Amino acid sequence: MDTADRRFSPEARLRYARTLVWPVLPLAAAAWWVVGALPWIVDGLGSSSPRYWVADAVTGEASGGYITLLPFRAVFLPLLVALTLVGGAAAGITVRWTSRDARRPVLAGFASAVGALAAMAYTVAQSAGATRQLGSDFDRDDRVLIGVVAVAVAGGLLGLVLGWCLAYARPGAAALASAPVAVAAGAWTTRLVVVGLGPDDAGSVVQWTSAATVGLVVGIGLARVGAAPARRLWAWVAVTVVVAVAQAAFSAFEHLAGSLHTGTGLPSALRGLAGESRGIFVDALAPAHQSWWWLVVAVGVALAGAPLTRRARRVRRVGAASTPRATVPAPAPTPATASTAATGDPVPAERTTR
Repeated sequence: MDTADRRFSPEARLRYARTLVWPVLPLAAAAWWVVGALPWIVDGLGSSSPRYWVADAVTGEASGGYITLLPFRAVFLPLLVALTLVGGAAAGITVRWTSRDARRPVLAGFASAVGALAAMAYTVAQSAGATRQLGSDFDRDDRVLIGVVAVAVAGGLLGLVLGWCLAYARPGAAALASAPVAVAAGAWTTRLVVVGLGPDDAGSVVQWTSAATVGLVVGIGLARVGAAPARRLWAWVAVTVVVAVAQAAFSAFEHLAGSLHTGTGLPSALRGLAGESRGIFVDALAPAHQSWWWLVVAVGVALAGAPLTRRARRVRRVGAASTPRATVPAPAPTPATASTAATGDPVPAERTTR
C-alpha cells in the first residue's frame, strides 16, 4: 500500500475524525436522552401505561395517555432520577470521542455540556408543558411541577459531572464516580426489563439483572484501580461503602416519592414523610438489609479485567514511546557560519549569544 492509500484509508479517516471536537456535541445530546430515557422510550413515552393515564372526573375511567419525553409524574420520581443520571453520565463519557493525541479535554467537555444542556432544556420544557396541560391535578400543581423539574435538572447535571470523572479522572476517583452511576444504572435496567418482559414475567429476574448491572459497572471501575499493591484495596472498600450508601438513599427516595399523592396532607405532612424516609435510609444501611450479590459480580469483573487493563496501559505506553517525535529543522547556515565551518575556526562567543 502506497502513501496515498494509507493517507485515505478508513483507519486514517477515523483517526482524523477523532481529532475533531464538534462531533461530541450531537453525541452528548443524543446520549443524554436516547440512552438515558431508553426505558421510557420503549414504554411508549408514557402512553402505554394505562394505570397512570388521566382519569375522567365523572366516570373514573382512563380517558387516554399522553406523551412526555420524560416521566414528569410524582410516582415516577425515582425513575426520573435514574434516567437523568444515566443520561448525564453517558453524555459526559462522549468526551472520549476525541483521541488522546488531540489533548482538548476542555473543548470536549464544553461541547458535551452544550449538547447535554440542549437536550435537557428541550425535554424538560416539553414534559413540563404536557404535564401542565394534561396531567392530573396533583402532578400539574406548580409546587409539584417545580420540584419535578428541579429533580430532573439536578440528576442530569450530577450525571454529567460523574461522566466527566469516568472519562478523565484517575482510576481511584473514576471508581468512586462509578458507584452512584452503577446504582442508577441498576434502576435503569430494572425498568427496561419490566417494560420488555411485563410486570408478571419480570418479577423473578429484575433483582438479578439489577445486581448484575451494578456489579458490572462497579467492577469495570475497580479493574482500572487494580489489586496490587495492597494499599489500592482501600479504594475497593471506599467504593463498596459509596454503593451501599447510594442504594440506601435510593430506597429512601423511593419511599418518599411513593408517598407524594393527593390525600396525604401535603405540604404540611412533608416534614413527617421526610422523617420516615430518613428512618428507612438508616435501616437500609444495615448489612442485613443490603443485597450483596452485586459485590460478588463486581469482584469477579474486577479480578478478570485488571490484567486486561494493565496490558492495555502497557501497549499504550509502548506505542507512545515508539512514536517518533517531530524534529525542528536546523536553520539554514548564514554566510558567516558557512565560512567559519569551512575553515574550521570556532564561532566567536558574542556572535552565538545574539
